[in-house]
Amino acid sequence: PNLDCHYIVVNDWESGVTAEQNVIAISIPSLLDPDLAPEGKHNVHVYTPATEPFKLWEGLDRKSQAYADLKTERSESLWKGLARVIPDIRDRCELSLVGTPLTHARFLRRHQGSYGPALWASKESFPGPKTPLPGLLCCGDSSFPGIGVPAVAASGMIAANTLAPVGKHLQMLRRVV
Repeated sequence: PNLDCHYIVVNDWESGVTAEQNVIAISIPSLLDPDLAPEGKHNVHVYTPATEPFKLWEGLDRKSQAYADLKTERSESLWKGLARVIPDIRDRCELSLVGTPLTHARFLRRHQGSYGPALWASKESFPGPKTPLPGLLCCGDSSFPGIGVPAVAASGMIAANTLAPVGKHLQMLRRVV
């Protein structure tokens, strides 16, 4: 089927977007860059944006059956959300890697395995690319506009556009391509 790169699935609007397992974010980056997956295949990143409680995972041994069982149980909402976009996904999936808050804490060094900071748009904002150090810009999931693949990509573009306007970028790209 014709797919878009990004989807958001909200299971129940009445529960709100901060309810556990209610919002499922889906990114298919290989639609934009086919080199991100083997030929004829795609990679899909599916996650609950900052709504998975750490307390469910705290203290679990990552090698235990209890951990494996909880991963299976908690990932079910992701599979159901993804099936709303790709109905036969379970039949087509060749590899599934499930991350948990413990995964994020270990590999991303995130406090309590968070996906990123939850900031209220009306009260605070992520910092922009400029820093007090001359020539040093910041981009990524802790810079404006924030967490997630689309936001991180936008953060990189904002940092690049701080160095040169879009027209200059296009000129440079034409030269190298």
